[in-house]
Amino acid sequence: MLVLDSRTVDSAEVRETVTGFVADRCPWADLAAVRLVVTELLANALHHTDGAWCLRLRAQEQRLILEMEDTSPAPPTTRQPDFEGGGGFGWRLVQQLTDRVDVRPGPTGKTVRAEWWVPAERRAEAGTRGRGGHRPVRPDAPGSGSRLMQYAGSAAS
Repeated sequence: MLVLDSRTVDSAEVRETVTGFVADRCPWADLAAVRLVVTELLANALHHTDGAWCLRLRAQEQRLILEMEDTSPAPPTTRQPDFEGGGGFGWRLVQQLTDRVDVRPGPTGKTVRAEWWVPAERRAEAGTRGRGGHRPVRPDAPGSGSRLMQYAGSAAS
C-alpha cells in the first residue's frame, strides 16, 4: 500500500510516486486514467478544503484501489461544464475513467474511493472471468440505474 499525505509531499511528487507505483504493481491499469483521476481528486481537495488530504493506493490481484480523504464533508457534484474556464469537468472525468467510484462520509470530511478492475480479457486469461464473462457495470454508468452517490452504511452500498 502507498500512503501519501499533504504534510509530506506536494502534488507533483504525488503524480510521480503514483505513476511508479501503478506501473510497477498494476501494469494492466490505464496509467493515464489513474494519473488524471489522482490529479482531479487532488485539485478538488486543494480547491474545496483547507488543503489537508491523504491518498491511499492499494494494488490487489484483480483491482487497483485509490482513496482520497479530505477535510470537506461535501460530496463531489456533477456541474454543467463551463467552457470559459470555470470548471465542471472533474467529477465527470473521475466517474468515466474508473470502474467504480463512491464517496464515504467520515468524522472529519469524506473519502472518495475509486477502483480500476483488471480488464475482462486479462481475467479470462487468468481463468477468473466475471459473472457471465462480462465486465461489471459501474453503478453510476449511463444506463445502469441510479446516479446517486453511494455512502457506506446506506441502503445504496
